[in-house]
Amino acid sequence: MNRSGAMRGMTLVELMVGMAVGLFVVLVAVSIFVSTRMLHGVGSASTRMSENGRLAMDTLQTDLRNASFVGCRPLLNEPPVSVLNAGTGAFLTTAAGMQGYRGMGAGFAPALVGPLAAMPAASGPLRNSDIVSVRVPFDPDGLGIVAPMASTLAAPQVAASSPTSTLASGDIVLVASCKAAAMFQITEPNPAATGVLTHGIGGGFVPGNATNDLQQRFRTDATVYKMQTRHYYIAASALHPGTNSLWRLAVPGPADPEEVASGIDRLALTYGIDGGAATGLQNVDHYAGADGVTAWDKVIAVRLQMLIATAKDNVARSHQSVDFAGTTITAEDRRLRSVLSEVVTVRNGAP
Repeated sequence: MNRSGAMRGMTLVELMVGMAVGLFVVLVAVSIFVSTRMLHGVGSASTRMSENGRLAMDTLQTDLRNASFVGCRPLLNEPPVSVLNAGTGAFLTTAAGMQGYRGMGAGFAPALVGPLAAMPAASGPLRNSDIVSVRVPFDPDGLGIVAPMASTLAAPQVAASSPTSTLASGDIVLVASCKAAAMFQITEPNPAATGVLTHGIGGGFVPGNATNDLQQRFRTDATVYKMQTRHYYIAASALHPGTNSLWRLAVPGPADPEEVASGIDRLALTYGIDGGAATGLQNVDHYAGADGVTAWDKVIAVRLQMLIATAKDNVARSHQSVDFAGTTITAEDRRLRSVLSEVVTVRNGAP
């Protein structure tokens, strides 16, 4: 019996057709895998970019709302009494508690002062991005006054050895009731242990007290808040070389600046100015850049614009062009970019 028909193999044509079909299936599978991996990478980078942008925005919003903090003081509309010397700008000693600087490309307007001006060009603030400095409470809970002051020259007193006290010699504090507020620097060697907030003159403290007269006898309805000035600026990232980050320098605080959030390319701020007597209302009359603000205690709102970018390059298919703060910015890399915008009310300036 002839079994040659049962033993017949594939013809060359059939083999080539089978290989072509198999190759097509493999190519489709590889294409789907590559596309899925690329989409996952873009999605992951975009999500991280959004998270970093939101962290930076939330951090700035919180401190801008608390700028010029004065505690509980609804019965008065005057700024706190400051007995501090003018200082160098490292700590904001003025009543306004806010100061901005507009990045002009070649420099800043107004010119930088204090530690911001002393930073090296390589690691210092980018000159095409704005800077804002705010004075805020280090701890919003504060410490209660435990005994009435005998006179306006006396030292306010809080609980001795309180577990919640982080006060140290040289700290700058605000003592505030619902009727008055005053700001001074502690000269007591160990205020956390003694609870005594001496505020003498001299002694090598910076900025130091110009007088020890607080102009008010604070009683047990007053609270003491430890204060910081926080300078926010954009500079080159230390975590992701080739990118920029939002940085914060706190005074008093650590000697080195803190990298708050990466992937923040630029920061633009405009300030809502209260028209005052010109309008008769405590509302925003107009917005101006830092170089156009003549009275920082009249700022009652801040408009934030933030240009954010992915940490990874080669995420976008081409060089992106983004409209930011009235100008079109064309990127030299292929990072994804987006713009965040928010208006923040300064609580202590608003009605």
